[in-house]
Amino acid sequence: MGMRHMTVPGNIVVAGIFLMLLIISSCRTHQNIVIHQSDSLSVLLRELPAGYPSIEPFHHPRTIPSEVVFNILEPLTYDVDALLPFSKAQPRRLFSKPQAEQLAPLLSKALSLAPPQQATAFTITEMEKPDRQTTGFAFVLNNEIHLIIETLRRPLYEGEQKAYQHPVSRWSLRTAVNQRLYARHAEGKGAMTNWIITPLQQGP
Repeated sequence: MGMRHMTVPGNIVVAGIFLMLLIISSCRTHQNIVIHQSDSLSVLLRELPAGYPSIEPFHHPRTIPSEVVFNILEPLTYDVDALLPFSKAQPRRLFSKPQAEQLAPLLSKALSLAPPQQATAFTITEMEKPDRQTTGFAFVLNNEIHLIIETLRRPLYEGEQKAYQHPVSRWSLRTAVNQRLYARHAEGKGAMTNWIITPLQQGP
């Protein structure tokens, strides 16, 4: 009898360990899924880094024709603060036409495969300056496509950014008709100049 009673605490410990493993397994983040990987362009599915607003789940998977994605990417421009007082810098293209042509079909494919907890992350290098990269995320929420530019033409030697930081260089995405910047507060206050939202036509 004494020996049988001695095994009860051990069984409780084993059961407790098993329960903890189940909890850890259920809380484990989703694995990254590579959609495309090359020297000049990578596209994968992953969760947004720590520091972003908690706006999941996204409305994924979502089928968006590559032509629609191209028409969103190709016209995008951004402003850079002028170096001299009273001078005005001209808007610059965010993506060249070849870059938009490369990126659009891959973002379209990724969004059609993405689960609700993951966004599409991309890294694209400059064709003229292969040592510089632009990185960002795309996802769909409330029938709108969100595009976040994390780093813009960033030199590779600066290393990888581990968590979200607002861009330190003084640039901002330009909005066109029906577009807006993501705002942390109501009435457009606290706009994030690297996060642009474009409405989509009604669809599945």
